[in-house]
This record gives sequence, C-alpha cells and structure tokens, in this order.
Amino acid sequence: MVDLSGLSDLEKEAVKALRRVQQFDIKSLVRAEELGQKLALTELVEPLEKVQGLFLLLPPEHLSFFPHNQRTMIKNQADAFYSFLEQCLNFDIENADSNPAAAKDSLIDKANGLYQGYFDQLYPLISFATARTQDFSRLEREARAASQQAKDSAAAVLSELEDQKKSAEAILGEVRASAAEQGVGRQAIHFKNEADLHKVSAKEWMNYTVGAAVILVAYSIASLFLHKIPGLDSAQAYQSMQLAVSKVLIFAVFAYLLILNARNFLSHRHNEIINRHRQNALATFTALAEATSDAASSDIVLSHAAACIFSPQETGLTKQDTSSSDAVPSFQIVPRIGNLASSGGA
Repeated sequence: MVDLSGLSDLEKEAVKALRRVQQFDIKSLVRAEELGQKLALTELVEPLEKVQGLFLLLPPEHLSFFPHNQRTMIKNQADAFYSFLEQCLNFDIENADSNPAAAKDSLIDKANGLYQGYFDQLYPLISFATARTQDFSRLEREARAASQQAKDSAAAVLSELEDQKKSAEAILGEVRASAAEQGVGRQAIHFKNEADLHKVSAKEWMNYTVGAAVILVAYSIASLFLHKIPGLDSAQAYQSMQLAVSKVLIFAVFAYLLILNARNFLSHRHNEIINRHRQNALATFTALAEATSDAASSDIVLSHAAACIFSPQETGLTKQDTSSSDAVPSFQIVPRIGNLASSGGA
C-alpha cells in the first residue's frame, strides 16, 4: 500500500485513480443473470482486461518519480478508462435504445479499440516504471550472493563427500582386514579338527597302554607261581628250560605290546601338540604381520608361519631327517601362504 501522507494533491489523485482502475473487477461487467445470456457483456472481459493489464504495469509507489505532466497523463488515462468501465457497468436494457443488441455491439467495438490508444500513451511510462522496478545493481548483488551461496553449498557438499569417502575407505579397509583374517583363520579349523582326532586317539591308546601294563604286571606276578602248578614244576632240567623259554617269550610279547601301545599314545599326543601349534600359528600370523612396520618384517613373519605349518614334523613313531630332500623349502611355501592371505581378503 502506498502511504498518501506527504504527497501533493495531484499525486494523491493520480494514485487513487490508478489504484481504482487496477482493483476494478472486470468480470463484474458481465451480469449474465441481470441482462440474460443473450445480452450479457461477456465479450468485454478479454479486451478490457488487456487494457487493465497496462495500468497494472504502473506501480502506484513509482508515481513520485514521474514529472508533473506524466502524472497528469496517468490520472487522465485512468479516469477515462474508469469512465468507460462505469458506462459498461451502467448498461441496462431499459435505458438502452430501442435496439439493446446494437448498444451492446457498440460497447464491444469501443472496448476492442481501446488497447491501442492506451498502449501508445502508457508504454513509455511503463518502460520507465519497469526499469525502476528492476534494480539492476540489486539484481547483481543478489546474483553474486546466490553465486557465492551456491559455491559455499558446493564446497560443503564436496567436503561432506570427502569425509564420507574417507569413512567409506576406512570401513572398506576394516572389512578387507576382517575378511583377510577370517579367510586365513578359517583354514585353521583343519588343524583343529586334526588335533581333536589325535586327542581322542591318544586317550584310546593310553587306555590300551594301561591295560597292557596291568596285564604284564599280572602275568609277572602269576609267573612266580607257575612252577607250583602240577605239570609245570621244574623238577627236570628239560621242563625247567621249556618253562623259562615260554616265560621269556610271553614276557617279550607283553612287553612289545606295552611299548607299541605307549608309542602310539605318545605319537598321537605328539601329533595333537603339533597340530595345535599349527592352528595357533595360522590363526595369529595375520595379527603379527599387521603389527610389523615394513614389508621385510612381514615377510619374515610369513616365512616362519609357513615353516611352522608346512615343514615336515616327526610322527612320533619313526625318526625323520628334516635335512633330506623330502623337506619342503620355505621359499616355495611363502608365495602359497601369501596367496592364501590375499584370497581371504578378496
């Protein structure tokens, strides 16, 4: 709203005249219910709205920038247009000539011819008002502010994306490390299963060893009284020799069985311990390799882990020369373990 205080009388009148035209409801001229569908002034709406649009392009608050003559022209043009609007609004069948249709057509013809005249009078003023409305320096400032805001937003987005990238890379590294550890550690289950089998077998052979020892002790005690059994006395030299040889053979068999059971027990215990050691080596070498500071130290850890896992070990039943050509060289094992670790992290 324009504050009319402080304005000259001409400015006030021009503002009122312009505002009156701008706020007029052109569609109220139709009056279809009053005039009927045939004489309704529907055809006036479009041309008069075009003329009203010219006045709408002149903001009342900009009239103070126009000189006296231009203000007077705006007031006169607005009054003239409003006068025609009142003429259309006062159109009545009773007050019209004997031919109301001709009177309606006359109003329509006048309305269609108004636009050109008002346009010729008002377009220079509209151009000036438009230039005043469009404050180019303000537009430039707003454009620069919008550009800077867009740059700031883009920088913030890029910074956020960079942070998310770093976070994603860190998470990906943790996932890869976890996958590598799980991939390598999963292979340790084979040594665990083998160690469990040897543990069960060791318990069985321990029972056999205890049983064989009990039998041997029992037979040793019983052999002290064999000569008292009728038919096994040693009265004759031949019988004594035969009894002694029999005792020696039976003792030898029982002793061999005891030693064999004991060796099988010790062998399974030995293999259980070896496989436990291999399981621990395979399960922990990833952590040891990651704790090293350089690739050379990591290769050393890898070489020792490979040697612990794949180097031939004594079975506990027979002696084995580890320096023979059957031993697997460590330089052939390292690439295979390296591939195992890399496949676990894939």
